[in-house]
Amino acid sequence: MAHRAFEYHSVVEWSKLPFQIESIDTWGSLLLIGTSKGQLLVYEIQPSGGRFDVVLKDTKKQFCAEKRPIQQLTVIEEFGLLLSLSNGLVNVHDLATLTLRFRIESSAGCKMYAADVQVRDDLEADTHRCSDARVGKRISELRLRLCVATKRRLVTYTWSGADFQKNKELALPDSAKTVQWCGGSLCVGFKKEYNKIAEQSGSIAEVFKTGNNQEPTSNRIPGNEILLGKDNLSIYVGLDCRPTRKYAISWSDTPLVVGMANPFVVAVLPKTVEVRTSESVALVQTMELPRARFFAQNESVYVASPTTCWRLEMVPFEDQIRELLELEEFEEALVLAELIEESAEHKAERIFEIKTDYAYTQFACKHFDRALRTFSELDIDPPQVIGLYPDLLPAELREHFTRKNRKQPPQLDATELETAIKALIEYLTQKRSDLSKPLPDDAPRNETVNRKQLSEIIDTTLLKCYLQTNPSLAASLLRVTNRCNLKESEKMLMQAKRFRELVDLYRNRGLHEKALALLRAQADQPGTLSGHTHLQDYLQRLGPTHLELIFQYSPYVLERHEQDGFAIFASDDYPEIRTLPQDKVAEFLETKAPKLLVPYLEHVIRVWDNQLPKFHNKLIVLYLDELQTRFLDYVDSLDQRNPVIPPGSEPAPLGKQRLRLLQFLQWSKAYEATQLITRFMDMKAMHEELAILHGRIGNHDEALKIYAYTLRDAEKAEQYCATVYDAEVESARNVYIHLLQVYLQPREGERPNVAAALRILSVFHERIDTNKAMNMLPSTTKVADIHEFLISVMRDRAQERRKTQVLKSLHKAERLQVNDELFQYHARKMTITDDKLCSVCRKGIGTKAFACYPNGIVVHLHCASKDPSICPCTNPKCSLKHAEKPSRQASGVATSNPAASGSSSRSYGYGGGDAFGGFSGGSSGW
Repeated sequence: MAHRAFEYHSVVEWSKLPFQIESIDTWGSLLLIGTSKGQLLVYEIQPSGGRFDVVLKDTKKQFCAEKRPIQQLTVIEEFGLLLSLSNGLVNVHDLATLTLRFRIESSAGCKMYAADVQVRDDLEADTHRCSDARVGKRISELRLRLCVATKRRLVTYTWSGADFQKNKELALPDSAKTVQWCGGSLCVGFKKEYNKIAEQSGSIAEVFKTGNNQEPTSNRIPGNEILLGKDNLSIYVGLDCRPTRKYAISWSDTPLVVGMANPFVVAVLPKTVEVRTSESVALVQTMELPRARFFAQNESVYVASPTTCWRLEMVPFEDQIRELLELEEFEEALVLAELIEESAEHKAERIFEIKTDYAYTQFACKHFDRALRTFSELDIDPPQVIGLYPDLLPAELREHFTRKNRKQPPQLDATELETAIKALIEYLTQKRSDLSKPLPDDAPRNETVNRKQLSEIIDTTLLKCYLQTNPSLAASLLRVTNRCNLKESEKMLMQAKRFRELVDLYRNRGLHEKALALLRAQADQPGTLSGHTHLQDYLQRLGPTHLELIFQYSPYVLERHEQDGFAIFASDDYPEIRTLPQDKVAEFLETKAPKLLVPYLEHVIRVWDNQLPKFHNKLIVLYLDELQTRFLDYVDSLDQRNPVIPPGSEPAPLGKQRLRLLQFLQWSKAYEATQLITRFMDMKAMHEELAILHGRIGNHDEALKIYAYTLRDAEKAEQYCATVYDAEVESARNVYIHLLQVYLQPREGERPNVAAALRILSVFHERIDTNKAMNMLPSTTKVADIHEFLISVMRDRAQERRKTQVLKSLHKAERLQVNDELFQYHARKMTITDDKLCSVCRKGIGTKAFACYPNGIVVHLHCASKDPSICPCTNPKCSLKHAEKPSRQASGVATSNPAASGSSSRSYGYGGGDAFGGFSGGSSGW
């Protein structure tokens, strides 16, 4: 909707004069009018009490020769010139006196011209006469250019200070209808198209077509832009003649001339004058100015017809804004608010109020997305925004945050309400994200409290929105940290029967007992929480701090599904399960679910690798208890005094149970055999289990006796020795001697097994002490029986002796090499004379301790570097060829040196290292 941007006043009106207006321009308070009779009329126009005082200051009847129409007038204020076009010639006048200075004779046949002022050191500066780039510039800093268009050519000129110097003459493909300077080129409008022509090269590039009416128009506007006409459109282009904006201005008719009075664009149309905004191109005002044809703008804006000239006076921005707000044209009001000259604080406050009203109006007009985006940009208090929706805020908060607005919240039907709530969800989600960012350390305490209260309002409202539009999204809010009001959220979720989400809320707040009670109650009811699995899953996540709750509610699961109940205590679904106190869980299972105790201990030991002896002992006892009665009955049924029963040979399931026990005794290293062996000694026929326990105690003789005589299994006896043997452990080193002793010195009632003993000697000779073995053999043993054993022992001894001899030779060679290196180091000498100076402090070495580096540098010991590998004079690392370890020691004896030029001297031999030290006054090296 249009508003009043300009007030127009008729300042010159000719009704019966014999001439008409042909051109106009303005200079300060002066209005210059060129007539159809070649006259120049100069009016001074001053505002006076809402009207204008108009005074005819001057009349130049002979302004142009032969009384021809003055087709163009251009004021060049900086250069004091007034240009005019009449009778096909460009005339140059003095601006102060309005007298003719000269005519540009080479412009004969001119149809139009274009003048341009450039800043010499900034050719891209905006030099429109209404811009600030030319203000305060000296003439020497500016350059005036002129382009004259004749029938099929362009001629360019440059002002030299006295006249216009001709630069270029460019041929045209057709007669030019409009021409404008654009940087170093010219934008020329022909009948069918616009072209960009380079001044220097004359190259032509097409810009775009002129349209159907084939009447091109071009008007320079501030901002280094040109408005090119195409039918009823005005297209913005830059100095490169390329469009600068994504939109064009669409007029109600083809414009004759276009100008700009920021922030408006004014177009003179055949029947009216239209005003539009330069940004939104919305129609602002239409003025009925009959036969208007001409436009001039500088400090003031003028529009003229052949007989009348009107002055357009812009309405004060504040009045326009007030009118725009009444018309709800907020975007245009914001543009004007930016242009008002006032303090930054007042401007920001004004803009904030306009945007706030705009947002509330958008909401009232049901543009919910745009309204909430504006609220977010303005950082409006979220409760005020939420208060626009019915029943989302509690009554006490709704009254507190109510705001008086131009528009009251609209009445919404179900579809509109859903759309509005979806927009609110997006808004609240963004606000929630903003509040999650940490406050600075120096933030006041009340700020933290306010943020908590605000978070509660936002989260509770967001939950309400989810339940109204998409209830499945509520879980995404309740599963994460939130500040939903507990009482109100419980009420809403119960009413909506969203029990799963209510459990999430309880879990998030640590109200586990409430959550478990709800799950237990709903488990027997049809619905989303029906069955025991939800209760099981919740219990699995609780962890050791809520062990009592786990023990309280897990029997319900154990009664309905034993394996799922077992998974509460022994599974890898959640890490919390493994952290439960295993001894307390074992006690609980032993009481509530005894059948699950063995699987639980197996899981703890084998899966979680628990090595506590009490768990291993307990599992062995449970294994034994499980098979004891059945096993004893089975042994009695065999009717043998002490039968030998291979593990696993018993009837099922006894065989499997015993085999499981035996394998665990062999595998586990954590149980305490001393506490268990008495139980197994009371069991008949568990010989192999008893042997394992004897072995764990270290009672190898008893274990081997069981294998050798009770089980009569020499192979298992040898396997036992192979498992126990360790050459580094004394008790395990002689295990084969124990086996020999068992064979050669049997228990009562058994005969010595010499053959088995000789086999042990032959096969495992390298693990047996020869002397002990020989002493244990019976005196009746033949040499032939132990021949193979003795040969093997002698072969091993000979091989060991050869290895020792080789090692000795290697050590001897190494010693010779070291002695040779030592000799070479001792052979090196350094002679210290009385005039020998320290290379660091330049003082004599004298009798003080010194250090010598491999590069020949000698310094006092206290002048030497801390790092012996770095020379204090040259700094590069000094590495010795024959040694790597740094040393400050020197060895050798000082000797006299007759060749020392008559002065006393001492020579020192020194050993390997980066440097060595010594005393120059002594008879021996340091």
